[in-house]
Amino acid sequence: MTTKISNSLEIMALPNFNENTYLQQNADVARAVANGSFTSGLHHWTTFGFKEGRTPQIAFSENFYRDYYPDVANAITNGGFSSGLEHYARFGAAEGRASVASDTRPGSQLQEIIDRGFVRVAVNEDAIGFSQREADGSFSGMGVDFSRAIATALFGDPEAVQYVVVAPGQEFTRVANGAVDIAATLPTHSLLRDATLGVDYSPTVFFDTQGVMVRGNSGINSIEQLQGITIGVLEGTRSRQNLQDAARRAGITLNFQIYPSQDALFAAYDAGRLGAVSINRGVLSNRIPTLSNPGNHVILEENLGKEPLGLIVPENESEWADVVRWAVNAPIQAEFFGINSQNVTEFLDGNSDIKRFLGVEGNLGASLGVSNDFALKIIQQIGNYEEIYNRNFDETALPRNLNELMFVEPGGLVYYPPFSGSDRVTVPLIDNNDRNVLQEVLDRGFVRVGVRNDAQGLGFADENGNLSGFDVDLGRALAASLFGDPNAVEFVIQTSGAQRFSDVANGIVDVTSRNATHNLRRDALLGVDFAPINNYDAQFVVTPTTSGITTLEQLAGGRIGVSAGTTSETRLREKLSAAGINAEVVALDNFQTIFQQYINGELDAITGDGGLIISSILTLPVEQRDQHQPFPEVLGEEPLAMVVDENQSQWKDVVSGVTYAIYEALELGLTSENVAESVNSSDPVIRRFLGGEGNVGESLGLANDFALNAISAVGNVIEMTNRNFPGIPFNEATAAPYTEGGNLFSIPFA
Repeated sequence: MTTKISNSLEIMALPNFNENTYLQQNADVARAVANGSFTSGLHHWTTFGFKEGRTPQIAFSENFYRDYYPDVANAITNGGFSSGLEHYARFGAAEGRASVASDTRPGSQLQEIIDRGFVRVAVNEDAIGFSQREADGSFSGMGVDFSRAIATALFGDPEAVQYVVVAPGQEFTRVANGAVDIAATLPTHSLLRDATLGVDYSPTVFFDTQGVMVRGNSGINSIEQLQGITIGVLEGTRSRQNLQDAARRAGITLNFQIYPSQDALFAAYDAGRLGAVSINRGVLSNRIPTLSNPGNHVILEENLGKEPLGLIVPENESEWADVVRWAVNAPIQAEFFGINSQNVTEFLDGNSDIKRFLGVEGNLGASLGVSNDFALKIIQQIGNYEEIYNRNFDETALPRNLNELMFVEPGGLVYYPPFSGSDRVTVPLIDNNDRNVLQEVLDRGFVRVGVRNDAQGLGFADENGNLSGFDVDLGRALAASLFGDPNAVEFVIQTSGAQRFSDVANGIVDVTSRNATHNLRRDALLGVDFAPINNYDAQFVVTPTTSGITTLEQLAGGRIGVSAGTTSETRLREKLSAAGINAEVVALDNFQTIFQQYINGELDAITGDGGLIISSILTLPVEQRDQHQPFPEVLGEEPLAMVVDENQSQWKDVVSGVTYAIYEALELGLTSENVAESVNSSDPVIRRFLGGEGNVGESLGLANDFALNAISAVGNVIEMTNRNFPGIPFNEATAAPYTEGGNLFSIPFA
């Protein structure tokens, strides 16, 4: 049906027009319909109500519609339409255009982007080094480079991007409501933002800290000396909160002036209207050369807050988020391999790991829905992480420090999960994205957690069936966070590696804490998402010390035991095949059986995650534990994490919050013994973390003291490790917070 308004322009019938509500709210219209003047409320609205400004009682967002359809916004600007609503009523509804954000992605957002042929990206105009407009109208910066990498992964073309300029802080709304696909503005990843703004984050691409810049001749060299000074901060950032926290610790008050853009902020500072400016150090470093007297500015030594920066994507779009995540990881993995844009072709005939990464072998790209050589194209056209960093920052003025690769000298926090994996599961996976796992758990009154029962220190059942171990502690921490009771948990024993994923994807358990290696194919194909890494492990090969065997080549003709259906099995078979080593792989579901065969001399070696092997060695008498040696070289990295169902962002935020809590407690010096008394700490960061102020817990759907309950129940991550692996020395880097040179890092909570 079509009708016409008095200017003779046809308006299509609206499929979601609420006839009853329109008549109820417009009594005169109801009477006119009753006496036959109009056939319906819709007839009235399209004839007169539209011009009169009457609400049509349809689900429609004017701001969303204009943001999501730039052609409509342009038409309104040019006078073609009076509003987005007019366009929707006349044409948009018939064209199938979305009227509100919830209608924008009835199917896959990834497929929508592929069909469209370009990625919509939110950017800033003036964030030098991160997201800025150049004189020729193009955009540059680290965030822009990573968005171009994503376009390259999808289309082979880094220019397949439509940039949408937003003010600081607006990117969250634009991403959440579907007006853009991602934001390249690189906002700080905090738990509160993750939980409340309708977005998820990519891996961190830049680890920053907040600093304060003052004039070199000001005599100011500490935060305490800022009292009475007007400090400029940027709207939509965490800068003011971090400064207020520092002021509370120092017992001073600070004066703030908030600016809507970086250009306005630094112009005010350069003109002498501000005594100091506070923002991320990366921004300060890149802005100093643009000031009128570059040599007269210093950045104070104090770090006011940690600022892990990443791209943002909409919640509950796991398929799209997977592509973003692995496109972001590709330049990082490339640097680790020593591959860059200039030498990448030299690596096309490299080892199996490199061939798979570059798409020469395997089908990693197809797993994500992109070409298998997506990483190769990214490196050719964008470069590796080092090239991206050096393109956007002066390493002399801003050394990489935390942004060095993890586990590579000099060591930093930049990390990638393995570009590998298998999609082997034992049962069909159920598509159940319409469920709400968090609400199911809260309604049930306890959380179901998948664990193992055959690995001492990880998940182990004694003769009475009592479970203990690191993974069990994670389940208890979840229960304590959810219900204030660490015993409000039902443990489900998972007897195979594949069950870790199918149990979660099919709703048999709410979360698997039988830790699994986060890798690409699992992420893309098994219907699951991964919580933050809680253990940076590696795959070891262990042999009897007396055997003298320290390389795979020496195992030719021998027998090697490994857990079936794991990354360890896949990688072992690949390594043996690539090296032409004829060894028998004995893959069993139960690692206790594997280990016992090894002890009995039936196997020449075993391989697996370091934690799993250590747990087995702990079962031996003390005098026998040093009779076994790991190979000098590991077979691969094994970043371990809990597993949750995909497209359950609210539940993932909760599981992530608990994971971060055991790290954050370590950073803040909190233990199970001192955490209760720390609730009244004078440090506002500790108070917010423990629920003494703020609403981080409520934002997750939990009590504000959820972290307090978790730490009270299981302690921080090192307490958990020491309790479950007594007397076992661990790598110092993996057992220390980043503040002490380690790699344990939590995003900020607020």
